[in-house]
Amino acid sequence: MDKNYKKQLRAQFLENKPLMGVLTILNKAENKIYIAESMHLTALSNKIKFVLGSGQFDNKILQEDWNRLGKDNFVFENAIVIPFEENKMIDYKKQILKTGNDLKKELSKTVILY
Repeated sequence: MDKNYKKQLRAQFLENKPLMGVLTILNKAENKIYIAESMHLTALSNKIKFVLGSGQFDNKILQEDWNRLGKDNFVFENAIVIPFEENKMIDYKKQILKTGNDLKKELSKTVILY
């Protein structure tokens, strides 16, 4: 592989910032929501789909609903995306957790949370 091409790929990789924020999984059939925070939403979404599909998710109620209703009754959504800001000292983990907790408080008034 050409050295210049490797440099380009490395630069692209370093420039790509993962989506950070809050993921929601909506159970459309029963109007329940699972909320999770992550520094990498795409990876979290893929992981949860895989683990639910294998029947090993740690939230047993969500796992039971997934098994009973099927994956077509669930919607994965990046509910809140925290933008990466260059040249700023931000504690993204703390900001993401606070955002997730705020969303849980807000949604718990209208829907059932897992």
